[in-house]
Order: sequence, then C-alpha cells, then structure tokens
Amino acid sequence: MGIEEPETALHPAAAGALIDALREAACHTQVIVTTHSPDLIDQIDSASDGLLAVQASEGNTRVGPVDAASQEAIREHLYTPGELLRLDQLQIDRRDLERQRQLVLFDGDEGAP
Repeated sequence: MGIEEPETALHPAAAGALIDALREAACHTQVIVTTHSPDLIDQIDSASDGLLAVQASEGNTRVGPVDAASQEAIREHLYTPGELLRLDQLQIDRRDLERQRQLVLFDGDEGAP
C-alpha cells in the first residue's frame, strides 16, 4: 500500500494516531508513505520503521537509506529526523547512490555478463 502525504488536511496533533494506524496496517501488508512533514517524520522510529531519503538530480530520482552522519545524529539524540529535514540535512547515503548508479550501468550494458 502506498500513501502519498497522508498528513494533508490532518491536524498535527493527530499524527500519532495516523502512525499507529499505519503500523497496524503494516502488520498485514507492506506500507510505503511519502511525506514532507517534519512532524510526521518525528512520529516514526527511524530504526524499525525504515526511514529513507529521496534525492532528485538531473531528471533522476533515487531513494535510499539515510546517510551515516544523519543516522548517528538521530541515534545519539542530537537531532530528530524532522529537525534534520527542516535543516535540509536528511541526506541519502552516497555509497548507496553509487551502488544504484552501478546497478543502472550494469543493467544498461547489453554486453555485460
């Protein structure tokens, strides 16, 4: 199940109830949620709920795990995921971007083994 920006027209105080409902749904099916809401992101457990970052560049969109610096800042309680998003510091892991680039190059190479 994919849900795009479920916080639209939702009172911020209801974000916790929304996350609870999404977690319940995730017990029965895969749930993918996109959001630009720092308040909603702060309601998730970034370790168990699978926080991913998105990067759009030159007409390509990549999705991957959050970079190590962001993960450490969250783990050490220096910043919340929402605070990092507000600061534009919630970044995709560059190593994973390179891995994705290699996969695309490999898939696009007709002569590859």
